[in-house]
Amino acid sequence: MKNCDLIIKGNYVLPMDAELTIIKDGIVVVSENKIVAVGKAKEVENQYKASEVLDCGNSIIMPGLINTHTHAAMAYFRGLADDLPLDKWWFDHIRPAEINFVKPEFVKKATELACLEMIKSGVTFFNDMYYFSEVIAEACKQAGIRAMLSDAIIDFPAPSYRNVDEAISLFKEFYNKHSDDELINVSIQPHTVYTCSKETLIKTRELAQKFNVPIHIHISESKKEVDDCKKQHGKSPVEYLDEIGFLSDKVIAAHSVWLSDNDFEIYKERDVKVSHCPISNMKLASGVASIPEMLENEITVGLGTDGAASNNTLDLFSDMRACALLHKVNNFDPTIINAQEVVKMVTIDGAKVIGSENKIGSLEPGKRADIITINLDKPHLMPIYNPYSHLVYCVNGEDVENVVINGKVVMSNRKIKTMDEEKVLDEAKDFKIA
Repeated sequence: MKNCDLIIKGNYVLPMDAELTIIKDGIVVVSENKIVAVGKAKEVENQYKASEVLDCGNSIIMPGLINTHTHAAMAYFRGLADDLPLDKWWFDHIRPAEINFVKPEFVKKATELACLEMIKSGVTFFNDMYYFSEVIAEACKQAGIRAMLSDAIIDFPAPSYRNVDEAISLFKEFYNKHSDDELINVSIQPHTVYTCSKETLIKTRELAQKFNVPIHIHISESKKEVDDCKKQHGKSPVEYLDEIGFLSDKVIAAHSVWLSDNDFEIYKERDVKVSHCPISNMKLASGVASIPEMLENEITVGLGTDGAASNNTLDLFSDMRACALLHKVNNFDPTIINAQEVVKMVTIDGAKVIGSENKIGSLEPGKRADIITINLDKPHLMPIYNPYSHLVYCVNGEDVENVVINGKVVMSNRKIKTMDEEKVLDEAKDFKIA
């Protein structure tokens, strides 16, 4: 028998491979930080001797969820400015709150709360856009969660820098420190076309090419953004960004709600990746992104929660359900996006969005061991006919029982092993905005 570090067993294993296999009475074998075997327990189990065994019984075992767009530290702004349109929400409420409160200690505590919430709801990787990225990285490494980070870049003073030159210096420092980090990925993050000049956008594109990192940006989130861009540049945000040579297969375009037919063609030609945030888009009444058309055009789509200030949770299962239901009713077609497609958005397709599909997003030998288990022994999860359908229409974040990230058991039986949960919650409880 071969030695290994961890064996996970359960009634259903969903590897999220190309065939969307369902393995009944399955097993996943982990050695160090990688998956070494996946298959039926009776065929694989007797080949390995493990230091630790998680026998999860009536459970779904699947890849950890990938949140392709969020602002983790905005967890401390949860519920601050609800029921407002995007421009008033950000400029009149969130932006002033950031100016007054966003400092390293705030970001540390708020990110810890976000990491706690995400791990407990099955997220093992999140693509973040915020400030004080070094502080966020430290919190993530302590929690044991993967993240893609750097400071968001805007043309006016931000909490962590005074100007674009300082922001770019911060990016370079962050890249030099974390480019080989096992848990921390690096991107460059121009905020939007309306907060970044043409010069700033071109600088970030050049840096992305030089350092071979993804570009994370909001694109066409609201009708106002599109209308304003057309007034200023005579083009949609997508057309404008393409004209200046910004778009490529490295671009992660958050939201992408208001796209024209020509925008779709540009996305397809440039292989732009999309992060769809259905709950945030609904709550801010930004509109309904044309996700079925994106899938028809073979545009890669992942799911994001956006920040807790505009969602208001970081439970990606909620966005899975919202994604499936929103597009059915919007198109008067109950078949338009099926459960398997939605589960792909938070696993293997989410990994493609962030450029990490060779490392995470599916349970296959050689990939990193990012694994979650979902306890099915609950009234709202019985009986079960199709595990994919259950994940989208029945499961919620509190059903996640175990979380493994990079081969390490981070949560066991709902107990976080890497964080002081009580301390994090007490600090959040005490935080108030006057």
